[in-house]
Amino acid sequence: MMGIQETTTLSPSESELELDFSKEVKKTKSDTLYTMMIAIVVAILTSVAAIYAFESVEGLPLQRRALRELSREVHKLNEKVDSGSFNKHGYLSHLGDDDLTLASLEENFYTPAGITHDVFVKPIHSHNDYWRARPLFDALSLGVQSVEADVWYFPETSDNIYVGHSKRALKTNLLLDNMYLDPLNAILKGANIPQNDSVIAATDSGIHASTKQCGVFDTECDTTLYFFIDFKTDGDHLFDIIHAKFEKFRENGWLSYFNTTSGEFNWGPITVIGTGNTPLEKVLSQGERRDIFLDGPLDKLGGPEDDTVQFAISPVVSASLRMLIQQRKIVEPLTEQQVQQVKTQVDIAHKRGMKTRIWDTPWWPVTTKRGIWKQIIEEIHSDLLNADDLAEAVSFNGNVEGEA
Repeated sequence: MMGIQETTTLSPSESELELDFSKEVKKTKSDTLYTMMIAIVVAILTSVAAIYAFESVEGLPLQRRALRELSREVHKLNEKVDSGSFNKHGYLSHLGDDDLTLASLEENFYTPAGITHDVFVKPIHSHNDYWRARPLFDALSLGVQSVEADVWYFPETSDNIYVGHSKRALKTNLLLDNMYLDPLNAILKGANIPQNDSVIAATDSGIHASTKQCGVFDTECDTTLYFFIDFKTDGDHLFDIIHAKFEKFRENGWLSYFNTTSGEFNWGPITVIGTGNTPLEKVLSQGERRDIFLDGPLDKLGGPEDDTVQFAISPVVSASLRMLIQQRKIVEPLTEQQVQQVKTQVDIAHKRGMKTRIWDTPWWPVTTKRGIWKQIIEEIHSDLLNADDLAEAVSFNGNVEGEA
């Protein structure tokens, strides 16, 4: 994992603000586990009792077959509970609405009520993250390492930055601040307790206390969160506003940045990646400290437009699968030639230290989606799996035909 730079301690807590999020996902992990297991056990054991006296089918006694099915179902249930997928939203949550206030996000980070407590990081990209029942929170609670927000700015009306897939989807309460920046600020404040408030500082004379800034993942402090911001309106106007919005993160040392003078890259808790209408000129003109980066074109590596695709500008490069195979229709499985064609681009990126993301992959039929995922992960070795269904992506084990 990538190390996070050492910086100063945090500022005092800000006032608590309430967030407006869905109240549909209420059940706890234990309640759901017991309920589902009891239902499975009752149903299958009832069948076992009914068929116990009969002889075998296909050489295996029916009661033994039923018990084996019970074992399989319980195993699959345990896998879903471990992976965080069970309900109609596709997510298992140990958090209620009271755990998602800014104050709770900060105060409870290192407790069982923490947003990433006992969650391990997975190299998955939450595509259109703002569509989820709980934007940002669903992804973090599953250990997803990358999230994406589409943003809009209309300077003639207000200084607000709206989040949404289209103009029709924009609402006055769906803003970059309250959906992403305020929660991330609270989480990082909770992850980085001031030394004078820590038990270690008081009992160990600061031996283990550090100014190193931890990231949003409780289990993997040194792991960065990739935050893709898709500029939907004019990039020149929007970039300056976005840059100013991240000032408090900058002051606390919570952003990855490239020092243009020393040539050193410093990983931070959050790595901001501009995409869409993000202007390259603005990215390059940030001065000595470059902390908003550009989503580079994976498909252009090795070509005539390759000169600007560098790690210091684009730590992550992306392209659609159609661009990479140069075909409009995607047929699963990809041919050996197509796999090698895409892998060549990914290999170039890896040699330059850049992570890769392949988007616009088939989502249906499910077997086609999973087949492409399997090739992207196991044969092409791309880094961030672009996913709309996070629960399925988190639990995906390479099985194309059966359960994820």
